[in-house]
Amino acid sequence: MASEKKSASGVSLPEGFTGSTFFHHVLSEAVEEYSSVLGAAEFPAKAGEFKKTYDEALARFESVRASSPERVQIAHFIVKRTQQQLRYVGSEGELPFSEYVATGREPFALQTEVMTGSERLEPRIELDGRLHRGAEIEALLENFLGRDLMTDRAAAAVRWLVTHAGETGGRIDLSGHKFVVMGAAAELSPAPLLLAAGADVLWIDVTPPDAILAKRDDFSGTLHYVQEGTDLLESPGRIVATIKAFAEADPVHLALFAYAAGASREWRLMACMNGIVRSLDPALVRTVSLLVSPTVPAVCAAQDVEAAARRLKQRPGWQSMLRSLGALPEGQLERNGLHVSRSIVPIQGLSYQAAQYVSKLLAAETYAIQGTRIDGEASPVTVSANTAAITSTRSLTQPIFQAAFIGAPRFGVEIFKPATTRWLNGLMILHDILNPKAPGNAATIARNDRERAAALLSQQVHGGLYGLPYALGPAIQISALIGMAGRPDLLFKAIFG
Repeated sequence: MASEKKSASGVSLPEGFTGSTFFHHVLSEAVEEYSSVLGAAEFPAKAGEFKKTYDEALARFESVRASSPERVQIAHFIVKRTQQQLRYVGSEGELPFSEYVATGREPFALQTEVMTGSERLEPRIELDGRLHRGAEIEALLENFLGRDLMTDRAAAAVRWLVTHAGETGGRIDLSGHKFVVMGAAAELSPAPLLLAAGADVLWIDVTPPDAILAKRDDFSGTLHYVQEGTDLLESPGRIVATIKAFAEADPVHLALFAYAAGASREWRLMACMNGIVRSLDPALVRTVSLLVSPTVPAVCAAQDVEAAARRLKQRPGWQSMLRSLGALPEGQLERNGLHVSRSIVPIQGLSYQAAQYVSKLLAAETYAIQGTRIDGEASPVTVSANTAAITSTRSLTQPIFQAAFIGAPRFGVEIFKPATTRWLNGLMILHDILNPKAPGNAATIARNDRERAAALLSQQVHGGLYGLPYALGPAIQISALIGMAGRPDLLFKAIFG
């Protein structure tokens, strides 16, 4: 597990807390505030116990929260308490994050590049080095659905976008749309797709857009960036000022994609991006987009509940043997007819899980119901918060993950390559932004907030994880053993580094 030492400067967790103890703290506050509901979660009273058993504790917590009529209120409380306690350490001392970013700062000077390409974005999905277009996309979606890799609602989102493009000359045109992409250089960032579609893109990242600039003929939008790069954790105040200057009073789409591991950076980065969103005038925020990891405890679609039951019934003998030995516990928790996945991977660490659960999943629900203001009258904003499959990004190069990827197909789990996730989930983001009837659209009418929150998170490309009949943590360990049997070099790297 990565070190959780407190940052010496920049965006920081509260004094005296590590990523794991702060995660426990904000969930404990929710248990106290909503004791009549969350008491059933049997949440560990001590941070040390939570750290040892958080995969089970958090799955129980989410199964109780998500099945409760107060689902959205609990999400809002946890997000609010997280943001209220976030700090910034700088030359002015230690301040509440919200107070720091509210102080006027000088915006960064921006470089502007008008891309020279003339085409707009043609919907396509790359798989194994091949681009699928048009009818080939439909065949690919049917293949993924037949293998229980995605939900019907996710496939419907991609189909809508393909149809929409067909009605507009076969291309997606985002000219006139302004996007702020935080973490623009991330492997799964939608920045290249947005530029290809003709959008104005503000690139926020420590890494300048050299790769984009080298291929400017492939893009037709306008790129705005800071020559030396921008650090979200060190300069959130100046980034807020830069976003305001870029917007020029026009509403902007905000995409939250920054990621870095170690020293609780996963959580601090995601909380920082949320804090930036909430510091802006709500009139400036057109949409908010992010990707949710499949390794959070998620509400499973009915089709995946059925898939898990079917796959359990049809399991091979070796899985039956391991199951009888207790090595493969149940993959879903059921409460009040709702099923929550036991899909946490403990090796990813508590800071990673906090970022995904609090600052993505719960924050997305809060944006969609409450809006970008933590307090005050609710003013929902359009949100794209789709699940992306486990993807072999640079952050997953550890030998145990590489070995698990080899063994994953034995459990019916697909590991996607970055290009596939970038295209597939990128198209879904465009659907959520362009389709007025998308589940996360601010104008969407639902009978109640709980149904609205559930629909928002229903577009899932999980790669088979939510139809897995076993808890993911133990299944990954067995997958890794299978992988290492065929690749002994990975076992050597796991032991000796």
